Amino acid sequence: MPRIHIDTSALTYPWFWLPEHLPRFVDGSVPGGVQVDLAAGEYAVQQTRERASDLRFRVTPHGTMDFSPEVDHLLRGRGTSTLHVLGVPVVLNPRQTECPLLPMWGGCREPIGPRAATVRMPPGQAYTLRIGLVASKVLEFSVRPDGVVDYGPEYEHALSGRGTSCLTVNGDAATSA
Repeated sequence: MPRIHIDTSALTYPWFWLPEHLPRFVDGSVPGGVQVDLAAGEYAVQQTRERASDLRFRVTPHGTMDFSPEVDHLLRGRGTSTLHVLGVPVVLNPRQTECPLLPMWGGCREPIGPRAATVRMPPGQAYTLRIGLVASKVLEFSVRPDGVVDYGPEYEHALSGRGTSCLTVNGDAATSA
């Protein structure tokens, strides 16, 4: 089975998991990336417990990386044994709240304070933000390969920015709902 490396150091929150191939989430920002033995086939890194990202890559029978040309701006390493996950920039913009935002993916340890912050993340569904540091309201959103955010109608009161790369969280509305 080919030994490959997965480097997620370009992501703001670099922890990821490959269910059935890694026993737990690992920090992909280690020098050279995380080593993992993968058979030829298709895979996706996972930054949330619920769902893999929308970035798919293939390990060839020769032990090299391959992926669709449509995601060349999101991945690097085609033809090598190291996959570099670049992701897309998304602005998380807290408004009208004293509570910090806590991204619930990729091993985030530092909350986002009262100012907007740009994070790099892979496109995907089911990303969640916690309002505050303790168990509290959680908001869910998705990110497309072009960095555009979306969210369900149930979050209309708490989120804005659909169709842009800036997700604004209205803290007052989010905590009162």
